[in-house]
Amino acid sequence: MNTEPLDRGSGSASASASDADNVSADVSNYAQSLENLRSKLLARLDLSVILQAMTIEVVEALTNADLAGITLVDEDGDLPQTVASTDPRVNDVDADQYRSNEGPCLESARTQQMVRVLVSGVEHRWPRFAKNVSDIGVQSYLSAPLIVDDKHLGALNIYSFDPHGFNNIDEALLGLFIRSIETAVFVSRRAQSAEEEVDGLLTAMKTRAQIEQAKGIIMAMRGVDPDEAFAFLSEQSQSRNIKVADIATTLIQSISNKPGEKR
Repeated sequence: MNTEPLDRGSGSASASASDADNVSADVSNYAQSLENLRSKLLARLDLSVILQAMTIEVVEALTNADLAGITLVDEDGDLPQTVASTDPRVNDVDADQYRSNEGPCLESARTQQMVRVLVSGVEHRWPRFAKNVSDIGVQSYLSAPLIVDDKHLGALNIYSFDPHGFNNIDEALLGLFIRSIETAVFVSRRAQSAEEEVDGLLTAMKTRAQIEQAKGIIMAMRGVDPDEAFAFLSEQSQSRNIKVADIATTLIQSISNKPGEKR
């Protein structure tokens, strides 16, 4: 974990009260942001929509956050791309990191570690990147690792124009935010996978029933056994380049549509 000491004031009673108010506000915003994201996950929205919502909600949740974006890299830590952002300036900051192949979001995504740093630290650790973004005005950086899927690592990146930067509480809340969303995305995907598996089983059962019905029709019409009936369906499938299930469906429909037959 990379951090820098932050000067939060003289420690006076008024400063302490202000800090306490900020913490209370952050916790309240954090809870509301998670609830907002929960509703989107339950709605089974596309992952790209959820990632975009994450950037918006985290800016709402953290008092010191001004901009946010999500960087994804492939499993080798290469080919970075910004897949969600709250402001075009995020894309500019990220693009400069990608061009220079250095910066907080790349380090967080590649190392899967939290990165928190002030602009002075950026100038020292990543001079090429710092030079490229000096005119944007970002003074503080906070990036948290994000696991999106089996093939991509990522980072949720928070940028602030506040020279005092982010503090330990911001870092802790962002970590909780990330873990909560990763869990929710995992549960949502498992539920979607289960639904798809059930749909597949139902389709397979329906297909099997149609094939069995078609075999019965062929057995009755040709006086053959079940194996010979299925062999006939297979031959028709291969010669006409049509699935066995589709051959079976067509046969059943042709019998059902004959005049005088009950439907």
